[in-house]
Amino acid sequence: MLLIEQQQYPIGSVPKYNFSLSRNGGFGVPQGFVETCLCSLNGLYDSRKRGEVVGKPDLLTKEDAFDFSLEALSLEAIPLHAVKEEVTVVAVDVSSMRVGETEQGIIIAVRGAIVWNNRCSYRFLRLGPFLFHVTEENKSHVFSALSKCDEKFSVRIPAPDSFHLQTGIATVLERWLQLNLCMTNSGSLILLDGSLTSGTVDAPEEVVGMLLRTARERENSVLAFSKFSRLRLNGRPAIDVVNKSTPPCMVKIAGLSEPHGGALTLMGDVYVARLSENAVSFRLDIDKQLPQQQAVNAVEKLLGNDLFYQGYPETLRLAHIYSTFTANEVVGMQHYLTRERGVTLLSRPNLRRILFGPFGKGPEG
Repeated sequence: MLLIEQQQYPIGSVPKYNFSLSRNGGFGVPQGFVETCLCSLNGLYDSRKRGEVVGKPDLLTKEDAFDFSLEALSLEAIPLHAVKEEVTVVAVDVSSMRVGETEQGIIIAVRGAIVWNNRCSYRFLRLGPFLFHVTEENKSHVFSALSKCDEKFSVRIPAPDSFHLQTGIATVLERWLQLNLCMTNSGSLILLDGSLTSGTVDAPEEVVGMLLRTARERENSVLAFSKFSRLRLNGRPAIDVVNKSTPPCMVKIAGLSEPHGGALTLMGDVYVARLSENAVSFRLDIDKQLPQQQAVNAVEKLLGNDLFYQGYPETLRLAHIYSTFTANEVVGMQHYLTRERGVTLLSRPNLRRILFGPFGKGPEG
């Protein structure tokens, strides 16, 4: 049996773009990745007679995993000017969701999306969704197999605890896509979602270092945008430091120390960027091995080659849109599990509603 809790997902249509799906840069998911995915699902056959329980879907949200507290600094805005020099802009994003829980573990879905922008002509490629059934018994084997699935890049993510299994699976796919983009592109701007801080579950220092080193060897510039940031300056959100400056501009947050006693490592220089009028500000991390003038020039090339919505690059926005799961896709994955894996769908009782009636609000615990 497959027990799910009814939950509404966005069904609205995605804006239409005249994208060409050809010339995808030679991307294809490693055969080992697919084999590991299918092998993990084989466990459903072995235990379906006992009744499988799948809980409510739970979308993964990306945020900074730490706080900074800074003393007063002398911050000066860096004015930016759009540079029309032609350059390819590439963005990658990965979404994951917990399709549900079983008696043994959880079923996780991951999907990646890559968007190429050349002269404001956009192309995209989606990979997935891939379904994994991860348990305490098989998680070490799953993560070990995933780390060996690509001969070019070994993305070694140690098997995390149960709370971070979803993050770990998504990280393997995301880092593999990022590394391949850095290798297959030359002289491009590569946009990532998140920060360039290593030492967290989803950002081992070895992997982030290899990513930035590969990008530099191919003369690519990596720009990482964070939609959420807990960076604070004198008790206030640091992203407010550019509010009084005329956009487009950015401010370098200098003098940052390694957070959590050095457990985390800042692999990039941290900026606060406001890239268009009447727009919000974002944390922007740029490889600290690049000279500051080269980092500024990379952002100015981005201004001259991409569109912006609320100060956010359109290429990265589209990568997020095309990686996100919709309600129809959730139904499709549930149908696959019932038809191909022989499980039965049931509605999960909402314990909060049973106990508290109309006062039982909030996520099911």
